[in-house]
Amino acid sequence: MWRLFSSQKECPVGPEMRKWVDGRFAWLEEQFGRDVPRKVNVVLPTPEFFPDPFQGQPEDVPPMLVRVCSYLGVDPARFKLFLYSEAKAPQGIGHSIRSGAAGVYIHGDGPNADGDSRASIGIESSQLSDPTRLVATLAHEVGHELLLGQKRISREEPDHEPLTDLLTVFFGLGIFGGNATIRDSGWTQGGWTGWRTNRVGYLDQRTFGYALARFAWARNETRPAWIKHVRPDVRSPLTQGLRFLESQPPGVG
Repeated sequence: MWRLFSSQKECPVGPEMRKWVDGRFAWLEEQFGRDVPRKVNVVLPTPEFFPDPFQGQPEDVPPMLVRVCSYLGVDPARFKLFLYSEAKAPQGIGHSIRSGAAGVYIHGDGPNADGDSRASIGIESSQLSDPTRLVATLAHEVGHELLLGQKRISREEPDHEPLTDLLTVFFGLGIFGGNATIRDSGWTQGGWTGWRTNRVGYLDQRTFGYALARFAWARNETRPAWIKHVRPDVRSPLTQGLRFLESQPPGVG
């Protein structure tokens, strides 16, 4: 019998995106273990998790990479790290950098001319002004090592970039990706002032919110304390996503 008002809560994303998040989250559980979301730390933008001094200088990036690698369970010695300007990409990697990309991952397929078989992670120098965005970028690029570098997927997978964002959620670093989806900043030039907004990452705010809800649900957290660290336009779909998952019949969601 059709009812005018349904008691079932609405999912914050559409059916196709919900299917993708649910399906890929289950795939990550198969690849890395169902207990990973429950066991990992929820990494917060606090000195507890990033105690190293940060002044937005190039020398601040390697310690941050070490921290991010430790949270993702990857040996930081696996990587060569470099900074680049998109307008002046180092010779030989320009083809690897998507226009507007915050970072780049180059898989180490074998020893190069210098006998070095490490993968490379490049960070666009503008990221140094925004530690939240820098952590999100580093987590995404290190995530490529877990998926592409360890040959769990190939670059031909059409969703390999959004899947890498989802992986950062799965391993407890999703707050940074969610908070970096849209970055707002003021500007002043001459006598004019204004505001600019930049899109970052491959998942939008609502999808990150639902992905974080899936992560919390896997941890049996219906009212996660860490939600206060999530920006409002991601926190709202996160909360809605948890209500939706709570409303599902046992064994569903």
